[in-house]
Amino acid sequence: MGLNYLCIGKNKQGVRHCIVHDALDEGNARWSETSSPLNILFMSLINKIRLTALFVIFAISLSCFTAQSQQLSNRKQGTVLEQLEQNSRNNIIDQVINYAYRFRGTPYRYGAMSPRGFDCSGFTSYVFRRFGIELDRSSRGQIFDGVRVKQKDLQPGDLVFFQGRSGRGGVGHVGIVTKVNDDNTFHFIHSACSSGVTESKNTESYYSRRYVGACRVL
Repeated sequence: MGLNYLCIGKNKQGVRHCIVHDALDEGNARWSETSSPLNILFMSLINKIRLTALFVIFAISLSCFTAQSQQLSNRKQGTVLEQLEQNSRNNIIDQVINYAYRFRGTPYRYGAMSPRGFDCSGFTSYVFRRFGIELDRSSRGQIFDGVRVKQKDLQPGDLVFFQGRSGRGGVGHVGIVTKVNDDNTFHFIHSACSSGVTESKNTESYYSRRYVGACRVL
């Protein structure tokens, strides 16, 4: 392939002498002398192998480039979708907190769950139901309604749980995180026995010694 040759005779041993033209090198054509047509065939085979190898390398390179481009596209698409999901979640959390703020000053009523009065779990249930999230009716049950999170990982919208007034036993009170500070302290809105729906800080002595844990339902 790409080679032309012209045989011009034999030597004393009967070996044919040929003139070879390399047609692949058109810009610098040359004639050379070889001792046998076998050499010509061998050189032609080498050229075929060389061209095949170049084609295979090109095909592999193109395939790798296409795969990398697809991976990059998928990664970018995933990043965009994740950002959209996070933005949507943040928007819902803002709505939840703003809705909860609307009930500040509502009196505490044991077993109640309406704008006329709330107990602690009735308040959280009422607020989240507005956004299509059904919580257990008791604070003890609500701690199992979401994914448990450590205090250092708290985010606005998380539920936080405390022991009851006795300060003994398990969960007896619940609120909704409204703000998280850089030092991992937080603010939360809840329906307290003494003041109704109000916003408190976990650093207040009453709550700091009664903190149990938190969960995320959004």
